Amino acid sequence: MLKYIQSTRWGDRLTYFVLAALVGVVVGFSTLALIKLMSVFQFLGYGAASEIRYTQIIAARPAWQVILVPTIGGLLLGILMQFLPGRRYHGIADVMEACAMNSARMPARSGFGAGIAAALSLGVGAPLGREGPAVHIGASISAWLAEKLGLDHKQSLALLGCGAAAAVAVSFNTPIAAVIFALEVIVGYFTLRVFAPIVIAAMLAMVVREYFLGSFALFPVTPHSIASQWELLLFALLGVCGALVAKSLLALTGGLGHIWSWTQLPRWCHPAIAGLIFGSIAVPLPYLLGIGFEGTLLALSGALQSDLLLYLLIAKLFVVCLALSSGFAGGVFGPAIFLGSMLGGLFWFVASSAGLSLSDQGVYATIGMAAVASALLGAPISTVLIVFELTRDYGITLGVMTAAAFASSVMQTGEHGSFFRWQLARRNINISRGRDISLLMTHRVEHLTTDDYVLAEPWMTTGELESLMGLERQRLAIFIDDNSAFAGSVSLSLLIAHAIENGMDSMAIESAIDVEYSITDMTNIVTAVQEMAARELEFIPVVASEPGDRSELLGVVTKSDLLAEHYDVVKRAREEEFGVT
Repeated sequence: MLKYIQSTRWGDRLTYFVLAALVGVVVGFSTLALIKLMSVFQFLGYGAASEIRYTQIIAARPAWQVILVPTIGGLLLGILMQFLPGRRYHGIADVMEACAMNSARMPARSGFGAGIAAALSLGVGAPLGREGPAVHIGASISAWLAEKLGLDHKQSLALLGCGAAAAVAVSFNTPIAAVIFALEVIVGYFTLRVFAPIVIAAMLAMVVREYFLGSFALFPVTPHSIASQWELLLFALLGVCGALVAKSLLALTGGLGHIWSWTQLPRWCHPAIAGLIFGSIAVPLPYLLGIGFEGTLLALSGALQSDLLLYLLIAKLFVVCLALSSGFAGGVFGPAIFLGSMLGGLFWFVASSAGLSLSDQGVYATIGMAAVASALLGAPISTVLIVFELTRDYGITLGVMTAAAFASSVMQTGEHGSFFRWQLARRNINISRGRDISLLMTHRVEHLTTDDYVLAEPWMTTGELESLMGLERQRLAIFIDDNSAFAGSVSLSLLIAHAIENGMDSMAIESAIDVEYSITDMTNIVTAVQEMAARELEFIPVVASEPGDRSELLGVVTKSDLLAEHYDVVKRAREEEFGVT
């Protein structure tokens, strides 16, 4: 099959669509397996299993069991994490990193580990969502398949989008939003060439979901309508408040992370301690555990009073940050819609207390979901569609769009535009510089090295080296010592300047740039250009990539070659993005 695919150069769109369909089906079943495994862990812990009746199950259990189950689950999770790559959970941020920095390549082991860790975490009651692990599993399967078939970056990226879309579609029964999410967050651009296979993958994944789970909306609420257009001002303010909640989540998660570091406790015991804490908090507030479907639905129905909305908003924010900082596995979309619904309902109570004539409380709860989720995910278009598909409530379209727009705008004013970018920044990874820069950072200089230079002995005079360079018609010279090791470099212009100042009989090596001015063959194009700019030179030596050893010279790279490669990479990216062949 691989030979057939390579021989057609992936020109046969039918083959591409079949592969996308295959990804959709496989990822659909893998996401269902994740949901089933969550239920297994929930049943083992609480004696019953149901996502939509999670709160009822928790409330019916004795306090010691509500506390003990997440504590033991956290202990098991901490031990499991010791065997995962990087000893941590991998989620959507890692998929974004793979797309931007690693040519859409991901280890399949991380996807499998993320699935087990997430199923255990959510099964024992971690207050997180399942979309993160589902997307990571789907992306890992797609990346593994792309690597086995030898697909290039463009094809691998599209296939990764197929896996992500299929996972989101099955997780939330939101096929339209799943496609846009894959394009908006994972792939990073919209073209028919990528759009069509992602649609096929999401479509086949939905066939799998509907066969086993049905096609009902996760939050079936009574359709609402906006009472007056002037409320758009309030919806905009609600969007701002949603962004503030999202920013608070980032700040509190980071602060709790510093506290964990300060305690100097082993990382494997962090989830157990966190489980003990949020299990204790959940005894009087069982709505906090799990994804939170029941609490969210009550808020959307306007069935919660202001004091309970406030308690749940504050408590959920704390336990989510505690779970994330301690190492529990899960996503943030589930918490975002829970927090947003509580925020919206509370906002309605505050506004109505001023005597204003407002739409129903459920309108504000639904719009609050869009506000917090849009800010936290950094994907306003996807969020608007997800809210509509979750509720099937299209009568409040303007309100949802307004809140999402303002929430995203306020979130972008900070240092991090989303929770995922914040996660990457904590690992010193920045993909906000643009797709071109991120793409260039995946291209190394190893294939750009040349031997267009002369070798110079340390004892040569400036005049002798200048003559040798003229004779060989070279503008660069590399000094080697008695052991034939790299000892420095110099350009013809620098050598002439040295001759003018010190004479032709001076030692040529005195004009050399030391060996520290060099890069390895694993250096990317962006870093190489930056190194040259710092020294204001047109070349840089390339040495072997052994750490701490710069003695083995592999060649030199010139700025002209780097700029030509830069142009070609960006040109190919533009052709790919706009569908130009």
